[in-house]
Amino acid sequence: MADLQLHDVQAIETPIMTLDEFKIGLLEKDHIPGLLIRSDENGYYNIGIQINDTEVVKVASAGEDDSMAKIEYWADRIDAVKERYKDRKPHLKPFGGL
Repeated sequence: MADLQLHDVQAIETPIMTLDEFKIGLLEKDHIPGLLIRSDENGYYNIGIQINDTEVVKVASAGEDDSMAKIEYWADRIDAVKERYKDRKPHLKPFGGL
């Protein structure tokens, strides 16, 4: 999956997950407000930005070797991502329900 590009004017093809789903394997939540980092079963880090009270948009995946660079990149773009999704009404139920 390609990382989310903010300059792309087309619809973003990136998973929006419930906060409950993203918390599975959560490593970091409060160090950088709005940025969440979790580890998956394959040892990759998933980087997400909380866009409302119940949803997270996954913006990137990273291996151990490039995780810090991607975390720093997305830490600087939290407000831009939140702005892009500001009109989204939360509609996902816990654990992926619609």
